[in-house]
Amino acid sequence: MNKAHYNTWEKYIDKKFLYRVVSDEYIPSIKKIGLDNNKNPFKDKKKDIFKLFKIVLNLKKRGFIMMRWWGKPVDQEIVINCTKKDLKSNYIDFTPDYKKTIDYYLKLKGGALVNTILIFTDELLVKKPQLKEDEWVLIKKLNKWSKKKNQYTNKIIKIKASSKYLEKAEFQELGKKKYSPSPFGSFENFEKKIKKNKLKYYLPFLKNKKLFYLRVKNKIHSKELSITPKNN
Repeated sequence: MNKAHYNTWEKYIDKKFLYRVVSDEYIPSIKKIGLDNNKNPFKDKKKDIFKLFKIVLNLKKRGFIMMRWWGKPVDQEIVINCTKKDLKSNYIDFTPDYKKTIDYYLKLKGGALVNTILIFTDELLVKKPQLKEDEWVLIKKLNKWSKKKNQYTNKIIKIKASSKYLEKAEFQELGKKKYSPSPFGSFENFEKKIKKNKLKYYLPFLKNKKLFYLRVKNKIHSKELSITPKNN
């Protein structure tokens, strides 16, 4: 066993947690069955949501621009393209960066998708662009749905960074499309992964100097998860 590698694993993985923000609406289910990457809580609404996206994108073609602030100004097309990818994926994302990331998502009551739908539909109902009657029916329907979801506060769930459930996850550097193997989980997994990608690549992320997301592609047992009001 490499003692230096073990000390690094113990300090930055075994004694650390990764975090995820979820709507309080789903906490009872998570406590009971954990997190299931194949169960999308928005499955029944996806058809309507994609219809809304089509309406909003068609409005852009007509010169109706809907801007959002994502660290920089972005229009509806960028927001929709990103949201579509999230809806089509079966990942469970975690992050270690509490201050920069978790605080932001905690403010999005009901979740990021709910807020996207609410903001889009609110703006359409206020500005009233020319649309067909059935399109307005859909917009009002989703506005009502998102307002209801937006009433739920958010909670932070955490998982030990040394959990075996994180070993097959995909490690994604912020802003990069390419994935790397997960160095999280057991010491054995850590040693195996740093041989392939080298420790010097992972260290800035493990030390919270660079942001990453860990995308888990498997179910996580409820016993591995806990609810926490703060980063501890």
